[in-house]
Amino acid sequence: MAASALLLVPIAIAMTDFSQRINWGLRGAGLAVPIQLLNAVGALCVVYAYRYGRAIIVSPMTSAAAPMITVMLSLYIYSTDPLDIPVKLTGIAMAITAAFLMVIDGEGEKPGLSH
Repeated sequence: MAASALLLVPIAIAMTDFSQRINWGLRGAGLAVPIQLLNAVGALCVVYAYRYGRAIIVSPMTSAAAPMITVMLSLYIYSTDPLDIPVKLTGIAMAITAAFLMVIDGEGEKPGLSH
């Protein structure tokens, strides 16, 4: 990951508009630090989830959780009522039900024991 990030540095520099002023205050670069710290903690949690959890549970949850959180936040931020559009409500209900069923599916099983 680090090697590919270093290889992309010239592309990022080429795409940068240096005529714009850089905001070094708390609303610019100062806000990037805590955001990236949270990102690092999240990435570490995903690594530990794959290490100690079952991939068949962890993979869909890590893939599905972000869109579900985004949908819930957007409904809250934009004060949208999902009851107005039945398709939205149905999709949200199905996503939450699927996540719940994935979690309770393997509660009684011991890791490493398969039939």
